[in-house]
This record gives sequence, structure tokens and C-alpha cells, in this order.
Amino acid sequence: MNREELLELIKQKDDIEKELLELGNELKLQNNVGMTGELVDKEGYPRNDIDLVRVRQIRQRVICLQNDHKTLMKQIEDGLIQVHESTIKNPSNTTDAITTAPPSNANLPKKEPFLRVDIVSKQSPAELADLHVGDLICRIGTIRKDNFRTMQDVAALVNNSENRSITLFVERVNTKEQQTLTLTPKKWSGNGLLGCKLTPLS
Repeated sequence: MNREELLELIKQKDDIEKELLELGNELKLQNNVGMTGELVDKEGYPRNDIDLVRVRQIRQRVICLQNDHKTLMKQIEDGLIQVHESTIKNPSNTTDAITTAPPSNANLPKKEPFLRVDIVSKQSPAELADLHVGDLICRIGTIRKDNFRTMQDVAALVNNSENRSITLFVERVNTKEQQTLTLTPKKWSGNGLLGCKLTPLS
């Protein structure tokens, strides 16, 4: 796999994450139901407060997208290894290297933070991802300062990414350096899928 092919896979991944976020928002905000909410009332009749056909369509689409995302992440992981191995074997071709992996955080473009980490619970997915209290989030998945609206966006992204890795760009509280982390939302012994509290910056 060459650099151009890898970049195309990464673009496809970003597009899928964007669509998952939009579909998650539609389920939550417009239909007040998620991927697992009941579609019938207490008497067993179809709920009349939601668009049942659309909800079923979205759920099926989300499942397909999640499968596609999982496949892409594996392909990207393999591609990153191939590109970096090629760079090591051919140092003169360093311009063909891809820098989505974080071996050199000094080369990352400076990004504007929009969330602050206020709480990190012990043994949580957030702690395992090496998040610290006071860290500033510059990007979580496809969400950045310029497209962030509400915490509902972040919640939808997290819920739709359960057991799948999300890339974070973080500004460290102590060093002010920006680093790339990988966070995998999942069920653990505590509440939520992350085990941390994120607060929007004013």
C-alpha cells in the first residue's frame, strides 16, 4: 500500500465517522431514541412519537457503517505499518511517509482546544488512554472546535464508537505540547463509556 491509498482510506474513515455522528444525532435529537431504545409502548403497540421506518433505516445503516469502519481501521493499521516499513528501508523516500501515527508529535499542526478534561476515573477507558485531569481536547474523532456545537455531538460520537478506537488530539496540561492518543469507549466497572468528564471551554 502506498501513501495515496492510505490517505484515501483515512478519508473514507473520516467520512464514515461524520455520517455516524449525524445519524446518531438524528436518532437522539429528532426521534428521542438511540440504537437500543424500545420501538413499542408498554402495551406492545408501535410508538407513535417516532418515525419507526426512519429509525429502523438509521439503525441498519449505523450497523453497516460500524462494520465498514472496523474493516477500514484494520486496513489503515496495516497500511501505516507498510508505509513506515517502506520509509525505514528507503530513507530517501521519507517524503512518502504518512504522519497520521504519532511517532513525532512535534510535527503535528497546532490545533485549537475546545474541551477540558475535569475528571478521570481510575481504571477507566480514559485513564487507559493516558488522559489526565486538565488536558485540553483539540479533536475527538471528527469533532473539532470549528464544527463542535454541543456535548450531545460528543455523546453521539462516543455511543456510536463503542468498542472502536477514537483518535484524540490533546494539549497536555503540564507541557502544553499536543499529542495524539487513542481512546476506546467501552463498558467498564464505572459509569459511561469513557470514565471522564469533559467540559466545553468558554
